[in-house]
Amino acid sequence: MRWQRQTLVLVCITLLVLGAQYSFATPSLKISTSKQVYEYGDFLSINFQVSEITSNTIIIHITDSSNKTSQPINLPISKLNSTITTPLPFYKINFNPGIYRIDAQYSNVTASTSFDLVDSGRIAIPMEFKSLVKTLQQGSAADKSYAAVIRELINDGTINIPRYNQTDQVQIPQWFKKDIQWWSNDSISDNDFGMSIQYLIQKGIILV
Repeated sequence: MRWQRQTLVLVCITLLVLGAQYSFATPSLKISTSKQVYEYGDFLSINFQVSEITSNTIIIHITDSSNKTSQPINLPISKLNSTITTPLPFYKINFNPGIYRIDAQYSNVTASTSFDLVDSGRIAIPMEFKSLVKTLQQGSAADKSYAAVIRELINDGTINIPRYNQTDQVQIPQWFKKDIQWWSNDSISDNDFGMSIQYLIQKGIILV
């Protein structure tokens, strides 16, 4: 009977010790991105894994290759494994190529990961340009209105036209306006539309 009581005491002590360790344990945190290398037009996707759910949010900072850090971003967590995807993709006008680091904090625990943003030549056109084109198409848009949109895409670097010189002469073929409409309705990709503009300007078919 004595050894049974001793065993019972040892078991109770072990459970108490393990319980105390669990009560004061710090939650673990792991973060990762869906890809190591992103291009313009890609959406950033981040996965968070935590060992337990607390009342705290995950706070992240994103730092670019020039050491410029974003404002803190607070993300509520309701699952042990969560993935968030940015609502907008990477655009050249907003993000420079380079290595980006993501630092996360959750219940006094920190974790980090990084990814590389490269300029592969793929064209990604900000959504506001589609909204602008749709507005133009609701009326009788003149060629100069479309030309102004194309000029802005060239001037902000979204579309690359080597040795581009703005001209007072405007020439937008009627058939190309149909392509503009298809692009605004997502029937043509940003990259295909942008590449066609590059080609047509370089061949002198479009003048802006």
